[in-house]
Amino acid sequence: MRNLAIAFLTLAPMFAASAADFSGTYKGTWSGGQANGDIMMKLTTSGGDTKADVSFALSGQDVKCTVTSVKTDGAKIEIVYEFDLGDVKLQSTATGELKGKTIEGTYKTKSLADGSAVDEGTWKASSS
Repeated sequence: MRNLAIAFLTLAPMFAASAADFSGTYKGTWSGGQANGDIMMKLTTSGGDTKADVSFALSGQDVKCTVTSVKTDGAKIEIVYEFDLGDVKLQSTATGELKGKTIEGTYKTKSLADGSAVDEGTWKASSS
């Protein structure tokens, strides 16, 4: 019985989900109910932690974002970022899955003032 337990403990890490390396500069597009445009994400992974820089284009203007959270689970990622549009402060949560060199997923944007939904849609970005 003891040998069986040792064998299980030795083999268990081989079957655990391994974290994907999201490192890279991803460029692509987003499309929502209100508008669409380009998106850029620079992701770095070190010691199991993933960090992100996010910006996107809206009506020809580059919108810089402040990333507040990045979570990964295997090939899945969730990035929460805040940005200003005029005097309105907004927060988006983008979720996606890495397949090869492409991350594809959905996003939801809400107002930070009252939590009301502002927009939602899809996004897709690839690294070179």
